[in-house]
Amino acid sequence: CGPLPLGYLYRAMSGTLLGSILNGKALFGQCGAPADLPAPTAPRAIAGRRPRVSLVVTPIGPNLKQFQAYHTSVLVDDEEYSFCARGIAIGTGTESHSILERSPGETRIFNLGFAREGADKLCEVLRPHFGGGSYDLLNKNCNSFTDCALFYLLRQRLDRQYRYLEKFAGCADAYTSFVQKLSGGQYTPNPNAVGFDSLEVVRELNQGYFLFGVPLCMW
Repeated sequence: CGPLPLGYLYRAMSGTLLGSILNGKALFGQCGAPADLPAPTAPRAIAGRRPRVSLVVTPIGPNLKQFQAYHTSVLVDDEEYSFCARGIAIGTGTESHSILERSPGETRIFNLGFAREGADKLCEVLRPHFGGGSYDLLNKNCNSFTDCALFYLLRQRLDRQYRYLEKFAGCADAYTSFVQKLSGGQYTPNPNAVGFDSLEVVRELNQGYFLFGVPLCMW
């Protein structure tokens, strides 16, 4: 992305949006996950059946349409997988969404199909990329994890509408330090997330899958 006019960014996003994200009940840094979630373990496998995979989405902050922020997570049968400051978190149902102000009224669950073989290794495969202490508000958040988890489980990417704000704000931060200024200095990049790119993770997971001659990770 190239530099974006500060006036346009300010009108489009406003301090209310980042204030809600950074100071509200549901901090992206906690990713909505209760502190007592158990340590990550493999999904429960049922012999002879592939687990059902669902996407869970809850909007965060004011309703700004195309500039809307979201918290997302993945359901494997009834177990929820999300990413927060402590790393990969596991809960039951829509647990990580439960403390968000716009949940449960605006929480949506989308059934995406059945996981491919090897779904029981989800945490094992993704933990090296999403370790504790590597969370970053813009560059490596719950949506980054959901994107990679969906690709591993289903060879699908998270819809861009749920990743738009991170990409938009990330560009503003890289070129103008707009995010830090607008947040009153409350957001600072996490050095443990520097260089992270979810596309590089899905490329690693791709293992030669193509659609119409184009690697699936590029869709």
